[in-house]
Amino acid sequence: MKLASGSLLLVAAIFLISMNLRPAITGVGPVLEFIRADTGLSALMAGVLTSIPLAAFALMSPWAAPIGGRLGIERAIFIALLVLAAGVLLRAVPSLFALYAGSILLASAIAVGNVLVPGLIKRDFPDKVGLMTSVYATTLATFASLSSGIAVPLANSLPGGWRGSLAVWFVPAIITAIILLPLLKNTTKPLPQPGDKVMQSVWRSKLGWHVTLFMGLQSMSFYTILSWLSSILLDQGYSPVNAGWITALFPALGIPVGFVFAPIVSRFSNQSGLSAFWSLVMLSGYVGMIFLPQLTVLWVIVSGVALGFCFPLALAFFALRASDTRQASALSGMAQSVGYGIAATGPVLFGALHDLTHGWIAALWMLVICAGAQAYLGWYAGRKGHIGDAADARV
Repeated sequence: MKLASGSLLLVAAIFLISMNLRPAITGVGPVLEFIRADTGLSALMAGVLTSIPLAAFALMSPWAAPIGGRLGIERAIFIALLVLAAGVLLRAVPSLFALYAGSILLASAIAVGNVLVPGLIKRDFPDKVGLMTSVYATTLATFASLSSGIAVPLANSLPGGWRGSLAVWFVPAIITAIILLPLLKNTTKPLPQPGDKVMQSVWRSKLGWHVTLFMGLQSMSFYTILSWLSSILLDQGYSPVNAGWITALFPALGIPVGFVFAPIVSRFSNQSGLSAFWSLVMLSGYVGMIFLPQLTVLWVIVSGVALGFCFPLALAFFALRASDTRQASALSGMAQSVGYGIAATGPVLFGALHDLTHGWIAALWMLVICAGAQAYLGWYAGRKGHIGDAADARV
C-alpha cells in the first residue's frame, strides 16, 4: 500500500477496507427486536449486545498500532479482514454464546482497521487529510446506512431470519481480503509501540484528551441512536420495515456531508467553531425528540446531519493534531480506545434508563447532556496546533 500520494490504487484500497468497518455492527439495530423476541433478551442485555463491539474497540484499539508495527499495516489489515469474516459467521450460529462471542471477535478485527486507516491516510496523504478523511467517512456512512436499511428485508427473506441477515457481511470481508492479497508484499514505516516516547506524549497531552473525549461522546450518541432508534419508532407505531429504513437514514446523512466536508474544513485554520456548532445542532435534535416526538423523523435528520460532520471531524483530528504518522497512529489508538470505551456505555445506559422509567424521555436527556459536554470539548479539540506544541499542556 505504500504508493505515491494521490494513487488511485491506494484510494481504492482505503475504500474497500472502509466498506467493511461498519455493516457487521450497524445491521444489528434494525433487527434488535427480532433478536430479543427469538432469544428472550431484556432491554438491558440487548443494550449489552450492541455495546460489545464498542467495548471491543476500546480494549483492542491500543494494540492495533503495535500490531501494525510488527506485521506491517497491509498484513495487519488483511488478517483483520479474515478474523472479521470468521466473527460474522460465528455470530450466526444458533447459540447465545456464539452471538456474543462472534460480536467480540468481529469487533476486535474492525478495531484494527479503525486505528490503522487514519495512520495510513496521514502517511500517504499528508497534504490531503481532509479529502481522504471524507472518502473514509463517506464510505463508512454509506455502508452503515446500507446495512441498516436492508437488515429487515434480508431477515424476512433469507434462511435463518435475523441470523442470515447478519451473516451476509461475511462476503465483502472475504472478497476484500482476496483483492488486497497482491499488496501484502509491501512494507510500511514502523508504528509506535507501547511505552515508547511517542505513545507516552499522546497520553500526557491535554489536547490529546480533548480529541479523545470529543471522539468518545460523538460515538456514544451515534451508536446509542443507531441501536435504539428502531425500538423508539416501533413504540411510536411504525412498522418494522419503515423503522429499519428510518434508522438507515440516520447514518446515510453522513454521505452528502462527506462531499462538502473537505472544502469546508479547508477554509478554517482551526475547527473549534465547527466542532462546537455541530455538537449544539446535534443537541437540538435530541431536545426535539423529547418535546416534539411527533416530528421524530425531522429530529433524526437534524441529529444525523450534525453527527455526519462531527464524526469526520473526530477522525481528521487524529491527523490534524498530530505532527507525523507515528503520532497520528498513537493518537488514533488512544482516542479510539478511551473513546469507544465511553461510547460502549451509551446503549447500555440508554436501555437501562428505558427499563427503569418505562419510557424514552430520561434516556434522551442523557444524550442532551452528553452533546453539551461534546460542544465544550470540541471547541478545545479544534484549536490549531499539534500534540507536544508549547501551547499543549501536559496532564
